[in-house]
Amino acid sequence: MNYAVFLRYYPQEWPKTTIFSSPQPSAKMTEKMQNPLRFIPVSKKLHKVSERNHLLVVPRIVNRIGDWYQFPMGVAYVSSSAKKAGFNVHTLNLNHVEGSISDIIGKVIKEKKIGTVSTGGVTGQYGAIREIFDAAKEHKKNILCICGGGIISSAPETAMAALEICDYGVIGEAELTFPALLQCLEKGEDPWSIPGLVIQHNGKFSQTVGEPEPVPLEEIPYPDYESFNFRELLNSVPNTIGMSEYNTLPIVTGRSCPFRCTFCFHPSGQTFRQRSLDDVFREIDYMVAEFGVKYLSIQDELFLFGKKTTRLKEFCDRIKPYGIKWLAQFRTCDITQEIVDLLKESNCATMAFGIESADDRILKSMKKGIRVHHHDRALKMVYESGIGIQGVLIFGDPAETRESAQRTFDWWKANRQYELQLSAIITYPGSPLYNNAVRDGLIPEPVKFIKDGCPLIKLTKMSDEDYGWMFGQILSLPRMMHSTPGGQIAYTLDLANSSINLTGECVACQASNTWEKNRLFVTETLACARCGRKHVSPIPNEIVDIIKDSISALNSRCGKIAIWGINAYIYALLEKLELDPADVVIVDKSEARVGLPVGSHKIESPSVIDRERIQCIVVSVVQYYAGLRQPILDEHPEVQCLMSISDLLSMAEAWRTDLNLLGRQEGNRSLPMAVKQRRTVQGKSA
Repeated sequence: MNYAVFLRYYPQEWPKTTIFSSPQPSAKMTEKMQNPLRFIPVSKKLHKVSERNHLLVVPRIVNRIGDWYQFPMGVAYVSSSAKKAGFNVHTLNLNHVEGSISDIIGKVIKEKKIGTVSTGGVTGQYGAIREIFDAAKEHKKNILCICGGGIISSAPETAMAALEICDYGVIGEAELTFPALLQCLEKGEDPWSIPGLVIQHNGKFSQTVGEPEPVPLEEIPYPDYESFNFRELLNSVPNTIGMSEYNTLPIVTGRSCPFRCTFCFHPSGQTFRQRSLDDVFREIDYMVAEFGVKYLSIQDELFLFGKKTTRLKEFCDRIKPYGIKWLAQFRTCDITQEIVDLLKESNCATMAFGIESADDRILKSMKKGIRVHHHDRALKMVYESGIGIQGVLIFGDPAETRESAQRTFDWWKANRQYELQLSAIITYPGSPLYNNAVRDGLIPEPVKFIKDGCPLIKLTKMSDEDYGWMFGQILSLPRMMHSTPGGQIAYTLDLANSSINLTGECVACQASNTWEKNRLFVTETLACARCGRKHVSPIPNEIVDIIKDSISALNSRCGKIAIWGINAYIYALLEKLELDPADVVIVDKSEARVGLPVGSHKIESPSVIDRERIQCIVVSVVQYYAGLRQPILDEHPEVQCLMSISDLLSMAEAWRTDLNLLGRQEGNRSLPMAVKQRRTVQGKSA
């Protein structure tokens, strides 16, 4: 009965897709198969929606409307699949709509007579996702809320417990499961026989029996770009991970990954499969015709698998005539000179790699299946070809020691030309690291861990002193060791939009470059358009002065303020600001960062906010502001002023003339943009 929607959606036989591995049943799955009744409540309440209008919402993840963001392919696929199955689906992308989230959602629910509200994303977007459900239930108590994406797939019952008011969770790929659930809700049928759901029942959360089959990639429709303001996004420049073109479009040619790195979780399931290239190029033709694609961001977790190069060679031959730049993910152990030459000829602009470490013992601990000599050989070939390199070294694996970290830092310094990023390892729910951390008590409260945004935790046995040293290196080395653009730098500041346009010379090839609409506090690197050499984004002295003046104005009104969060850009900015510890405290949710020195400050835990009755918080890591806003307000109800550091620029003059503009209700999201000026200054600024 519940699979009628599958038969209606896919009346023909499912195609034979390329499958390289089969999923093994988990211990919990085996337990379900042995005793399935344990997972099904004795008494089940069946929902039936009277209003058959369904709202799909993209959470607000931008700091400002108009900022670039990674387009959420998952919800776009689900939207097109549900529409193809015949359901009346309305869509809302909060990244393109100004105003209060509660007001926006309430208006749509009322005008469209919505019966269900669905959204999703990764676990780090918990706050933004929860805010959507809170708004929906506020305006219509009996509305049904459905959540999907990595947040549910990685830890189904834990995530549902964190969201609290969500009625249904969809585990894994949702293109088939979501329409099946909608059919049950419209007809009042029993959803418990649908694999891949987690259902709230009497305040508890239970998973349905079984796991859904892998989605047939060549049978589902293309993502529903048009319904989510995609054309507006094309007018923004990514300036991230090697992409710096207008009309940058994402595409998925395969799902999952055959490898099981300890820090990774695969939200699309454990079965690695790839679409046929005929199907891929039909979608590319559609993208070219509809959107004028100039840069293709291939979103596959892995584009080339081992020595199976036939598909890659065919792709390169077929993409070359389009003249489109593109980016994809590779493993260093698979790279040969033949492959590099092929990619170069086909306009591949950037090759992304999972570098992770320059210590073989750590790579083995991570189960990477790669050694440092693979990194050395592959990166040298790619660099000499002129193709851009994207990669990250992550520190803090359970096997990490000061010696292994020092070895990786030394390797990074000796290979600065590759411009690899430095980061801490994140314990993502669903990953082996997370499962082990929960088992070992390092994450004693998994629900709270999700609500807190998955803060950094210490997995290693390094001493606190060595651990603090390691993070100091992560924050300070990138801007210390890398160059800002050369020549006579000209820049234009757009304070209202917190962005900067830059013109300067590449320090490697001396080519003149113009980098447009680079987001202040976010854009860390500027890539040369000719040779791909990366430069760190300068911090203009004018920005430093404006922020210092704005903080002084805040101190006059609110007293001591808290700056929330830290990254390499903010670390360098804070050193330039030289703020008085009596006026400003720096806080971070991650206990692993507490105590780390930043100039004359030491990072403190958020408990200092309540202890010292701090009234104003400035979130400095602006790309996380949307997700952090509501959890911060919930945890610190006495705070009267919450804003992002970008607001210190756009509201600078307003604060100087009317400090009463500061307010709590919407975290200053509704305040007018008082500063809409542009300033051009010639000369080096950082």
